[in-house]
Amino acid sequence: MARSLPECENFVLERNDGIVSITIDSTTKFNSLNDTMGDELLEIASFLNADDSARCAVMTGSDGVFCAGADVESFDEDGHRSDSVRVGASILHDAIVQFHQAEVPLVTGVNGVATGAGLGIALLGDLVLISEDARFEYGYPRLGLPGDGGATFHLPRLVGLRKAKDIALLDEPISPEEAVEWGLATESVPDDEFDARLDELTRQLADGPTQAYGAVKQLLTRSFDRSLEEQLAAETDAIATAAETDDHAEGVSAFVANREPEFEGQ
Repeated sequence: MARSLPECENFVLERNDGIVSITIDSTTKFNSLNDTMGDELLEIASFLNADDSARCAVMTGSDGVFCAGADVESFDEDGHRSDSVRVGASILHDAIVQFHQAEVPLVTGVNGVATGAGLGIALLGDLVLISEDARFEYGYPRLGLPGDGGATFHLPRLVGLRKAKDIALLDEPISPEEAVEWGLATESVPDDEFDARLDELTRQLADGPTQAYGAVKQLLTRSFDRSLEEQLAAETDAIATAAETDDHAEGVSAFVANREPEFEGQ
């Protein structure tokens, strides 16, 4: 069932033929996270989990900036007390979990700087496209903070523990080439080709077997926490469930007829 898109102050949402486009367009500069963005991000993530019409989601930033992390200038205004940090981080992390659990593929298009919590959000993508004019930064040590937004979860899984410590402790900018080489990004493209390539990737995923994509996302992610026997049992359950879908029937029919499948996400 298609649900109404959330109305947000800091994000622009559009839906087109199964693709939900999420553009970070913060009321604070450099698309930094303000007090309402965590709530809105959670609402968007919850929407993706509930909207049956979504086939793929794509998140990018406005005006050549992805997300510069927290709105640091606001820290002085409220004293940046521990309790306010805890509340803000908890809301953001609820959103991270919801995105993590969403069955539709998520592509993050990093078209500018992604630092701090912005890095954590960028790494949420099942596919991460980065512009050659963009960069990643961990960003927390310069503020005397350890990290949030899921960065400490994703980094060691993507690059290994030793490299993750290098990134977090030395806190040096990461170029698009390094991001791809280290496994932080899927692909780097010139800025003038970025939008076209992002559209191509999201269209390819939106045309695919949505339920199978959702199942394999969860299988891959949860494999770190399971024994081989547990993972094989989960694979058995997932593939047996997928065998009942219309998309599986279409895939078999297309294979036999030697044609391209036309999946409907069902």
